[in-house]
Amino acid sequence: MTLYNVAGTISSLLFLGCLVGLVVQIRKVRQRKIADPRGAELGYATQSLSVNGFFSSFIAFYSFLLYSIMLEDIDYYIFFTRLIASLATWIVLFEIFRDRLPLSQRAPFLTASVALLAAFGALFFREEVSHLGEVAAESLAVFATLIILQGGIQQIRKIWQAKCTGALSLPMTLVFFAKDVSNVFFGIVLGLELGWPLILMGAVSGILKLGVTITFLLYPEKLEAEARVGYH
Repeated sequence: MTLYNVAGTISSLLFLGCLVGLVVQIRKVRQRKIADPRGAELGYATQSLSVNGFFSSFIAFYSFLLYSIMLEDIDYYIFFTRLIASLATWIVLFEIFRDRLPLSQRAPFLTASVALLAAFGALFFREEVSHLGEVAAESLAVFATLIILQGGIQQIRKIWQAKCTGALSLPMTLVFFAKDVSNVFFGIVLGLELGWPLILMGAVSGILKLGVTITFLLYPEKLEAEARVGYH
């Protein structure tokens, strides 16, 4: 097995791990809503979750979903895995939408909903958009990286302000971090000419996920009840 195959396999397995991590995150939010006496309070179920952080994850998945549609021949592995990941992240955004009142917290879910509809619509106009493939992929990679940077900083800032990690899932964060490292490795194996989008996105996202992981050490979950909350 070549280094390329090894890197690709590791990246694929960790991506599947990300899907599991997102499911764990969704379950944690819903458990907080049902099992905790404070679950009915607006903002508690999704406490410390940065809507910008999850919207940036959505954009990262969505950019590759759109890219797979723009290819001359749809890459069904990229299409279905990114579609599932986009939908899972969309569900997290929906939970935030239901749990918070400010428009700034609700708008990302609405935006993501429109984006998904646009992606499905693009399936019917593939001939018109397929020529955009490579250029679109590079543009989306840069755009997604900027969104990831902003979202990651906002997630760390939100935890710092609340002094607790709230509803954020540590297993999901760790799996996403491992996925980012594997993406950088895979990008290096591909070479800079082809792999720079993976290296760029993976490096930026990985550093931010590492920062989020450190906050779990700074603010253990057991101290959550004593935290200065500020749910919204």
